[in-house]
Amino acid sequence: MRKIIPAIFCLIGVLSLSNLLHSEAIAAPKTKLVNFTPEEITKHQENIDLIVSKSTQCLQRIYKTHVEFYEKWGVSKYYGERKPQHQTRAGLIGELKRFGAPSHLISELEPTACISLAIKCLREGFVAAGTGATFEKIHRFLKIDQKVYGTDLQIMLQQLGWKLMYFNPDPAQNKAWDLEDRRINPAASGKKWNPVWGAHEYNYQTAVRQGTYYNGTMKIDDAKTLVGFKEAVPTSFKKIPFFLGIAHSGYHVFPGYFGEVIEAHSTRNLNAADNLEISQFNPLATNGGPRWTKTERYRSGVIAVPPVQKR
Repeated sequence: MRKIIPAIFCLIGVLSLSNLLHSEAIAAPKTKLVNFTPEEITKHQENIDLIVSKSTQCLQRIYKTHVEFYEKWGVSKYYGERKPQHQTRAGLIGELKRFGAPSHLISELEPTACISLAIKCLREGFVAAGTGATFEKIHRFLKIDQKVYGTDLQIMLQQLGWKLMYFNPDPAQNKAWDLEDRRINPAASGKKWNPVWGAHEYNYQTAVRQGTYYNGTMKIDDAKTLVGFKEAVPTSFKKIPFFLGIAHSGYHVFPGYFGEVIEAHSTRNLNAADNLEISQFNPLATNGGPRWTKTERYRSGVIAVPPVQKR
């Protein structure tokens, strides 16, 4: 049985390997989680429809702003916060000039990463429902050691009543995907293209046989609905009004709604139109998501879905 490499998530970006990564990094879940009171859990579930609605509106607003800004200036308002050139004000101004955009736009640019987009919109939902204190309890835990953990975020949502669904569109390809994840990228000077493997076969076996994910640190509630669908995504999933996913053993975080994935990437160029991008959740489809690059997909992972009230 292969041991999974511990991971540090997409908001961190301090590893020497970061230049080899696409948009994100990895992190192992912490062992001690937040203790929510029964009142917090009840209030969260009673207000889940509003939380979900406002979180979705946030994602839609940010993406609309991204498109309008890019169409006007040819650069992204939301810059990847892990790209070295984006670490300083001078560096950002240099990038604006390099791509033919005016320097004064520096005051309008905002940093982003896969998990920070998810956190921003979840916070808006919690605050709108009068449960901002609950979210701040979550966020304080996530910010221990100034690191943010997407796996922990999913687990804490699960504590509030969300369900964790394992997804894998075609388990028959697990071993091939694992080999591909280890392939050598000639452009990376002989180093591993992806130092953290998807562990598709390992995670599939633990999810289906043991009901766990990521070396037993996460409890899976549903390992059937999103397994083996290939490119025919179940209609039931497309009806879920909001979700929060992780892929590739926690390598990527992606929120979404009604079957659509919206992703932020933290190391792409300032002039990348797809620094924020939307696609249909469909890991094997040509234009599906979640996406690693224009041609590659994150093929398996976990999706947290909310306890939406029945009407």
